[in-house]
Amino acid sequence: MTVGATNMEKINIGFLGYGTRALDALMADERFDVKYFVAPLTRVDEYVYKARKDYPDIPFFYVRNNNELSALFDKLNDADVFLMNACPIILNEEVIGKKEIYNIHPGDLNYNRGHQPHQWTVLLGEKESKIVCHTVTPGIDEGKLIGFVKKEIPSDYDALQVLDLLEDQVPLLLDALYKHITEGTPPIADLSGGQYRHVLEHEDYRIYPEKIAEDGFYEDMSRKIRARVMNHGAYFIHAGNRIYVDKILYEEEGANEPKVSVYKSVAFIEGKGKRYVLRLNHKEAKGEDE
Repeated sequence: MTVGATNMEKINIGFLGYGTRALDALMADERFDVKYFVAPLTRVDEYVYKARKDYPDIPFFYVRNNNELSALFDKLNDADVFLMNACPIILNEEVIGKKEIYNIHPGDLNYNRGHQPHQWTVLLGEKESKIVCHTVTPGIDEGKLIGFVKKEIPSDYDALQVLDLLEDQVPLLLDALYKHITEGTPPIADLSGGQYRHVLEHEDYRIYPEKIAEDGFYEDMSRKIRARVMNHGAYFIHAGNRIYVDKILYEEEGANEPKVSVYKSVAFIEGKGKRYVLRLNHKEAKGEDE
């Protein structure tokens, strides 16, 4: 750590992950001096490359696994603290022993640990969620809770809107992180044993038109469409194909018996006297996992 001209203690820090909203927040916070940007090679995307263009003076590195990260940490001597956000590499004890590492997670770790928490927030119909900062241990999304912000989730939000809402709170987490490092403020709680969410699979987004008469059909369909705002979206099976949809356009009167009609740009799912008009996004042959 170094002392700036204003006698404010600046923290030399590195960033690990592809969640570059957290990197942006670090760069905007004068209490932190970002020394390195390390990205997991399996998850580099347009936002990673945008950040490289925005911050060309920060040394940038790709890593694929713990072995590469461990070897890299041996060379990155200008920062003993790293902040991690959206890193798919589950850090092992060797890596964790080389740096003081903190993680930002946009989900409540009591029941939304693991992958894609903002999408799970929508799928689970959560009315509120948290974004948290915690120490990193070999246990997935466990450690000591350093800070959190709780937000109400509007019922019509999609997963990206949830992520934006939560990541808007990162500066508040940096406040808690800075005080923890410089003033020794104690952790809020020990995190362990919260429910773990698996990597989302096709089945998690599948709509079942034949269940239209069941209670909660519309709500379930809506959550699946709003949760999958990346790639092709929620889908149903029709004539041996996955039919992907990305929006419910309209609800009107329809047939009493379950019926599905698919056209070039829209699909109709109807039954129990209702018809839902859905906007099509993509169509592809059904996978073997179905």
